[in-house]
Amino acid sequence: MEKGQLIHLIRQYMDNSISADNLVLLKNALEQKTDEDLLWVWDILMESSPATKGHAPDSDHLFQRIMLDERLQPNFSKDTKKIKTTKRLVKLVAAASILVFLKFAIDFINGPDPTAVKLGVKDTISTIKPGGNKARIVLADGTQLDLEGLKNDTIIQLEGYAVHKTAEGSITYAITGEQRVKGNLYNTIITPNGGEYNLTLSDGTKVAMNASSTLRYPINFQENVRRVELKGEAYFDVSKQYRNGKRIPFIVETDQQTLEVLGTAFNVNSYGETIQTTLVEGSVKISFDNGLAHVLKPSQQAVYARESKNIAITNVDPFYVIAWKNGSFAFEDASIDEVMESVARWYDVDVVFKDDLRDKQFSGMISRFEDIEKLLKTVELTGSVRFEINGRRILVMK
Repeated sequence: MEKGQLIHLIRQYMDNSISADNLVLLKNALEQKTDEDLLWVWDILMESSPATKGHAPDSDHLFQRIMLDERLQPNFSKDTKKIKTTKRLVKLVAAASILVFLKFAIDFINGPDPTAVKLGVKDTISTIKPGGNKARIVLADGTQLDLEGLKNDTIIQLEGYAVHKTAEGSITYAITGEQRVKGNLYNTIITPNGGEYNLTLSDGTKVAMNASSTLRYPINFQENVRRVELKGEAYFDVSKQYRNGKRIPFIVETDQQTLEVLGTAFNVNSYGETIQTTLVEGSVKISFDNGLAHVLKPSQQAVYARESKNIAITNVDPFYVIAWKNGSFAFEDASIDEVMESVARWYDVDVVFKDDLRDKQFSGMISRFEDIEKLLKTVELTGSVRFEINGRRILVMK
């Protein structure tokens, strides 16, 4: 049997698709091959199969498992050939284990394997899924609600308020009946990598949370001010609230920025080395920890550099900034680094740059729920960047 056919049969055995007849063929072929042939086959499998690559503990006894498969027991002879074959396989497995250990050590020292799996390998790509509605809420007493596991159209009645997961899967808050929430109690919603969530606060303000973000908010807002704390990225559609004829301000605090609004729509992104605030409509006043303050107009974006404390205000198209909350990636002359940061958070993958691509940019739009392969191929159409997928790691290169 040719080595290529032997590898094909082994792969069938590994994914449990091998027929009874092919299993017998595989067993006979393994008995006839030399130790050197089998070691070569093993090495090819470890190089090319995403199911085995880097997982030596699962593969050490592969050949022995094949030979001792219970479906083959009637086919085993009782003579010394069986004993000889078993001993040979034990020696082979030991030798293969040494090769696997050495290869694993070399890969660990040298970093990503240059023979990483290409985009076309479906088994690897199938493990990388787009994000979805995933979050948890930490209640005032520390109890955590897993929103993904909570059924739609469920109401959780708590002391003085209710949390409702709607039929559409979003969260709303309501202060219930005559009983008011006692004290200044807070809840916190947390989205993981690959998660997003929509919620409506008790004052009617709608918030869309992007992946890897945290929002801390009072269950019942004070009468003269509404204040929340954000880490990560969120889009706010603030409801207008009045007291004695005056609007009650809504304040969003990040670690180095305070944003005050009276009723407006805006996006705050505080993931990395900058805090980006983009105004969609209305008016906001932004104050920073360096004492400076600015008022933004619609379609303006303020970018605050955490380290240098510099502030830049420019006109932008909000479409690209808030596309994420509408289910899309949209970029206009964005750096490849910025693009891949968004991809990493949403698909929950690691991104490794093998080349310097700081001068490369991308413009385009694609669904956030697209297959990772199609998304990366869309970016590759620029001709300035290539990708390889190795497990849950995406390699980026020229």
